[in-house]
Amino acid sequence: MKKIAYLVYSILFFAVCAVPGVMLLNRSGEDTSSAEKRQLAEMPSFKTEEGEFNSEFSSQFQDYVSDHFGFRQELVSLDSHLKADLLHVSAEEKVIIGKDGWLFYTPTVNDFIGRATVSELGIQNIRHNLEMMQEFTEQQGSQFVLAVVPNKNSVYDEYMPDYYYHNNGFCNNNYWNLYSALEESPVNAVYLRSYFYDNAKYDMMPEPFYHKQDTHWNNTGALIGYRAMMDVTGLEYNSYSDAEYHIEQNWKGDLQNMLFPGSDVLDENHIYDIDFNYTYQGRYHDSDDITINTKNDSGTGSLLMFRDSFGAAVIPYFSQNFQTARYSRARPNPLYNLESSHFDVVILEIVERNIAWLQKEAPMHSALKADSVPEADAQGSAEYFTDKNGSAYLQFYGTAELPETLASAPEYIFTLTDDSGNMLSYRAYNCYEADKFESEEILDNGWSLYVPTAELTEQNYHLTLTVKLPETCLTCELGDFVPELS
Repeated sequence: MKKIAYLVYSILFFAVCAVPGVMLLNRSGEDTSSAEKRQLAEMPSFKTEEGEFNSEFSSQFQDYVSDHFGFRQELVSLDSHLKADLLHVSAEEKVIIGKDGWLFYTPTVNDFIGRATVSELGIQNIRHNLEMMQEFTEQQGSQFVLAVVPNKNSVYDEYMPDYYYHNNGFCNNNYWNLYSALEESPVNAVYLRSYFYDNAKYDMMPEPFYHKQDTHWNNTGALIGYRAMMDVTGLEYNSYSDAEYHIEQNWKGDLQNMLFPGSDVLDENHIYDIDFNYTYQGRYHDSDDITINTKNDSGTGSLLMFRDSFGAAVIPYFSQNFQTARYSRARPNPLYNLESSHFDVVILEIVERNIAWLQKEAPMHSALKADSVPEADAQGSAEYFTDKNGSAYLQFYGTAELPETLASAPEYIFTLTDDSGNMLSYRAYNCYEADKFESEEILDNGWSLYVPTAELTEQNYHLTLTVKLPETCLTCELGDFVPELS
């Protein structure tokens, strides 16, 4: 009897000891990285690439175990359910549990409560950048349209928890401040929020316009967005006003999956009975592809759209309307497409919560030429950096010292002067290249542009940056530079 007891004890002992090893055996096909919207830790190596001992192995291995032990998704989901059902709080910091089963994305809170995260100068910089984008687009014979898609809680604020109080009907947030600045601007912008309110008011479209368990709009919201953008172009288009729809419970919400990893609960979607006959050109994997090209022989005109994830749902509508369409998620926006191909319409679509990105990086295209360089009346200070982007462009970017009280966008003119006195002058975007500076913060004193390498030779250039301000003009000596073009 004792031997049997010892045997049972021994088996249990070794079973308990084996649990950590078993827990590391994450089941095949379990995609926790996509569920949690982040890259999971990889198994670390004992040695670095230089062949030395990896001093961070212990902490890296701990991160790996935390991310990969078996039944992780089930335990995370159980924890989330307990907190949601018992305490009515979210276990995932990026997800807000709203009313009546609605989920919201935490990074939209500042916009919801009316807290501007872009300064007054930053908004003016963005306005300046959009005007330059439109100017370049029109120089190429195309029409430019800006469309900022409202956050979900900007449309369905009634489902947000009561402890999130939004001030003055969303006044003084980035969206409000940007569109206020654009009222006196030539930028061709569509005010999408009003379209949602008008549709809701007159019961023109079935609600909701956004998925309850996802950050994005549904097919109805995308159809409203498509109509709004096409209205601004002034072109004839099919509005699909007579299209019938049915509801299917087939949508896997990203917020639902973040909060309850591996959940099989699906959200409803509006499926419109539209006979789409456009075709994809070239390789197509899914709507997350960086570049998507479509063709429809029965359509008219051509479209170039710079988009984010919200753009995925509008692709069918636009692709059916235009004979050819190109959708790009590339960063920075490759406006150079206009230099090699003609597009009738160029749409820049971006979600409300990412408005700050419009002064984060300059769109890639041949810099606009400066008609003249204003005479400076004072010396300024600036720094510059370079980055060779393929063989077509040489990027110059940097920062300049600006007055602390400045509230209107400065104008930056970048000049290269060769030893013979010949000058090449270009206008720069008011963009702070945060990724290149490895900065989480987007500052208001950045400048950036792309100079075509075809306009340069391998000789010495003297670089200057002219900063035109409301009451003065500064010249900043940047030094000498010899481009490496080969």
